[in-house]
Order: sequence, then structure tokens, then C-alpha cells
Amino acid sequence: MRPAAQTGAAVLGLAAEGRHREARALLDACVRARTPQDAARGAAADPEALVPLLLEAARGVSARCHRDLVHALRVAGFTP
Repeated sequence: MRPAAQTGAAVLGLAAEGRHREARALLDACVRARTPQDAARGAAADPEALVPLLLEAARGVSARCHRDLVHALRVAGFTP
């Protein structure tokens, strides 16, 4: 598994290329496979763009996943 920062950069690259479906699939895999803290670290590349996308992916997994990610983002300094 690649470091969270690389995952965030890859999502940004996919989105910039208009490959939104692939970006969403990568984020979905990220929030499912990583701890909330590690997934939150992936937002560092561009918090303004990535935090909402991460939260959307987490919401699609479960209410608990979303809640845990919100907390991890706050702890990491990213206001959801």
C-alpha cells in the first residue's frame, strides 16, 4: 500500500484528468483499507479539495467510518 500522501496526490491527478470515477474508487478503497488517521493524512496534499472527497467516500462506507474520519481530520488539523 502506498503512503497516504501519495494516495492523495494520485486522487488529485485523477481528478485533474477528469477521471472522477477512478478518483472516487481510490478514495473508497482508502477509507476502507486504512485507519481513519492514515486516511486523514492523505488530505495533506490539498485539504480544501480532498477533505470533502474523503468525507463523501467515508459516508458511503458507514456512519461510523464517517464519524471516525471526521474526528481524525480534526485531530490532524483539517476542519471538515
